[in-house]
Amino acid sequence: MTYSSLSIIGLAVFFLFAAFLSKKRNFFFFAAITCYLSYCAIFIFNSSFVANGIRYFTLFDDAMVGMRYAHNLARGFGLIWNPAGERVEGYTNPLWTIYMAFWHLFPIASAKISLLIQLTGSAFLISSLFLVRKIANYISGGNALVIIGSVLLTATYLPINFWALKGMETSALGFIVLLAIWRLLMCLESDRFDPYLAGILGLGMLLRVDFVFLFIVFLVFMITALRVNRIKNGIFFLGIFIVIFGGQTLLRWLYYGDLLPNTYYLKMTGLPLALRVQRGFFAAIDFIAAMSGILFVLPFLCLIFHRKNKAVIFLACIFSFQLLYSIYVGADAWEWWGNLANRYLCIVMPVFFILISLAVGWLMEKMRQGRLKNTFFAVIMLFLIFQLHGGSRNLDLIREQLLGASGIFIDIDKKMAATGLQFKEFTTPQVKIAVTWAGIIPYFSDRYSIDLLGKNDKVIAREAVKAKTYRDFRPGHNKYDYEYSIGKLRPDVIAQYWGAYEEFAPYLKDYEAVEMKNGCTIYLLKGSVNILRERLKDFSRS
Repeated sequence: MTYSSLSIIGLAVFFLFAAFLSKKRNFFFFAAITCYLSYCAIFIFNSSFVANGIRYFTLFDDAMVGMRYAHNLARGFGLIWNPAGERVEGYTNPLWTIYMAFWHLFPIASAKISLLIQLTGSAFLISSLFLVRKIANYISGGNALVIIGSVLLTATYLPINFWALKGMETSALGFIVLLAIWRLLMCLESDRFDPYLAGILGLGMLLRVDFVFLFIVFLVFMITALRVNRIKNGIFFLGIFIVIFGGQTLLRWLYYGDLLPNTYYLKMTGLPLALRVQRGFFAAIDFIAAMSGILFVLPFLCLIFHRKNKAVIFLACIFSFQLLYSIYVGADAWEWWGNLANRYLCIVMPVFFILISLAVGWLMEKMRQGRLKNTFFAVIMLFLIFQLHGGSRNLDLIREQLLGASGIFIDIDKKMAATGLQFKEFTTPQVKIAVTWAGIIPYFSDRYSIDLLGKNDKVIAREAVKAKTYRDFRPGHNKYDYEYSIGKLRPDVIAQYWGAYEEFAPYLKDYEAVEMKNGCTIYLLKGSVNILRERLKDFSRS
């Protein structure tokens, strides 16, 4: 067993012993926060890399797409992917992108700006633990074991930590969901009107466009569950919804010429609805199977014992709806990463963990012996942490990804960032680079880019999906047209390609393959004046 896996096991054990050895639950919580801060710092540092004596921090590629837009906005080019390029909304997180642009207004090196986004993710993660604690305390009536279990399961769940610390907006959205739930619980407690709740949900819509569906869930529940202010809540919340959703749509139409983001056309059009839903359904089945069907059902058993408790019912509704939404959109592109919670589900997994802990807490109440109860609870928590991550079949994956030192995404992110820096060295500012990773390479190379997979290309986004079965379909990664992207747009450099090489090869007659020292093979347009051949020798094997 590696040092990283031992570190995390030790961290979880420390959480548990801190809880059991102290009669004060505050000691457990703040000990957990201290350890959690250390974990975030270790992960962020390990996910960075050194190039030319400079330490670089980078985010997940999708987050770096937003960073590319943010950088261009801060430089005065507008909210676009390529300076002087076509206006395309290739992001789905406008407020998060604007926040990224804020940091680009300061004289901060591109090597370090990603660190600020990662630290922001850490702050949201820690803040979320405070909200988990408050919600669990309220739901359970102050049951210490339910509180400890909820915080522990949330803090140790790798997908929540990974996506947040790699710069995705999931950290902010998860915080928004928990904050909105807490405000709603207070409304249920006193049957009062809360205008701030509408504002919080509105921020969620600004953070990510499809948060609109969770907004509707909150709205429907408030109208049905709160009797005194039903009409007032309905009118006010519906007004906020119309203003924000309508305002976003109007601005998008005026600026980009589209009513919906380009990513909507990319992921939701050009394929049969049945194929997309089928893919989402089987991804959900794999997610449930990874943790085990029994464990998945456990939180919903709470509804049997708390069927008159509106708060418990609402938590179950929030998680269930988000799971259904994930199925409807065909799930995420990365479910094969251990079949753990995808980016849609990450924002509601703390709710799931609160319900699990509530069920475990009910079981603990049936045990009379205090010392035996704590021991049994410790064993259950360790088992839950293990099983929620897919059990023994995911041990290698967990060991690789846990502390950010290595793993499929982390290693590729570092490699792509280094590649982008190299492109900046041996190309002119007029070069055109074709990419499939549309965030990291364009950001660090600071060169005009062609998005082969269409996230930032209206033509590709509106084409048909190249997938015959649900097993072939990966949302956002099944549309490409080499006749258009290479034959018509004529990039100087093809950094990557997608699909079978046999599809790609016919378009390479005017290109030469060059093997780079980092193991990548790129394709250069013969005779291109935008490639500095002498500088290229420093980075290629030939």
